[in-house]
Amino acid sequence: MNEFLFDDIPIGFEQSFSRHIDANMETVFRKLSGDENPLHRDDEFANSVSGGKFRQHVSYGMMTASLYSTLAGVYIPGKYSLIHSIDKLSFFSPVYAEDDLTVYGKVVDKNEALKLLIIKAKIINQDGRKVSSAEMKVYVLK
Repeated sequence: MNEFLFDDIPIGFEQSFSRHIDANMETVFRKLSGDENPLHRDDEFANSVSGGKFRQHVSYGMMTASLYSTLAGVYIPGKYSLIHSIDKLSFFSPVYAEDDLTVYGKVVDKNEALKLLIIKAKIINQDGRKVSSAEMKVYVLK
């Protein structure tokens, strides 16, 4: 876990990390969220409703988006983070169990008075396809 202070982080600062998605993560998220939509657990249903576009059930978008919390809480700035907002959250492509995702974040602006970072973030799958993007506002507590 990084422990960057506000003054340690310049505009343009970048960090990334990777995460493998598996069926156990989906099960845990399903139990946590209570989302029982068959799109997230039934391969046949997902394939049928997508007209054959989804090769299997689709992982939860909000589970994927939770990786933005990891970006702030572990990487930019790490230990001293407090997420203010995750804005402009978008999903572009489905994520499936067994996908390998890489999360990228770049500091694009800073508010000195509030010790607030503006971070452009995106998540890319193993095929180089962007599956999500967001703009984050993150306070740095030190």
